[in-house]
Amino acid sequence: MRKISLFLLIFQVAVEAFVLSVGGFDIDKYPSLYSFHDEKPIKVKVPITELLREQSKNVNGVTMWITRDWREDWYDANTVQKEIVNRGYTPVYIFYYFADDISVAFIKEKKADYFKQLEKFLTYVKKIDGRKIVILNPEYNMKDVAKWKGMNKIFLKSFALLRKDPQIIVGPCVGDFGNYDKVNALDEWILFDPSIAKAAKSADFIAFQEMRAVTRNTKKQILKTPLRSYYFSKYLHTKYKKPVMLAYVAVSSYGKDAEEIQKDVYKGFVSYLPKMKRDSELELFGIFHYFDYPKHQGYFKKAEEFFGVLRKDGVKKPSFQYFHMLD
Repeated sequence: MRKISLFLLIFQVAVEAFVLSVGGFDIDKYPSLYSFHDEKPIKVKVPITELLREQSKNVNGVTMWITRDWREDWYDANTVQKEIVNRGYTPVYIFYYFADDISVAFIKEKKADYFKQLEKFLTYVKKIDGRKIVILNPEYNMKDVAKWKGMNKIFLKSFALLRKDPQIIVGPCVGDFGNYDKVNALDEWILFDPSIAKAAKSADFIAFQEMRAVTRNTKKQILKTPLRSYYFSKYLHTKYKKPVMLAYVAVSSYGKDAEEIQKDVYKGFVSYLPKMKRDSELELFGIFHYFDYPKHQGYFKKAEEFFGVLRKDGVKKPSFQYFHMLD
């Protein structure tokens, strides 16, 4: 019995190891290169883990987004099992139902459908055998939701529902919003506490995100991202007494000198990641896109297409060398 107990302990430590995750699922493979949404005729579609095993052995997670219009065939459960879980990668799901439409009124209007979609997702994810990380409602703390105490009930009911699958760990995801000229913004971060204080006690972790681009931020603000992330993760851990996950980092290489700026940000994360693990119990570091994503749309406009550490044709950006040093 002692040997079995020791094995189980070793197994538990192994599956709960720090996760470095990249956004993506499948990619295009040509005879001499991998790409993402290239304009050439597609030769063959392969799972992203095929490339990760070749050139990013520090990566051990794959991030997938569950939006309002999500369909199960986007991330076929058998493929996730075979190509992600069975290859040693942790699937990370970001449940993004409310998206940019979020407001208290919108949540109340869509609450029934939200839980219907969450049930649908649960039925799907139960088909996958292995540890799964589910990050709920990223950037929900916008508009009037940040101070709305009712959000706690939404989270608590969501946690209870998803925990019908004992292999899931689940937590909320706050957005880091405010004056990015500051790196330690306690006066800004405390504002969303009413919406999460009770739910945080039941969460397995607290997640957050960081997104920057020259279309919305100054070079100085972008370069402060690693240090601000360190302080924000430390604040969340101290405030809510939970491990922390950096759900996704998105630093665009769009614009003048932006590839060098992106490189310097990842270089900064190489320095701060060990401190974030130490001071915040950081369990996950995710990047929004592994490849650039042509025609991706959002708040950062044209810069949304350039969040990857690889260009769309698979060429490594200057940031890749430092991304490769993260683990």
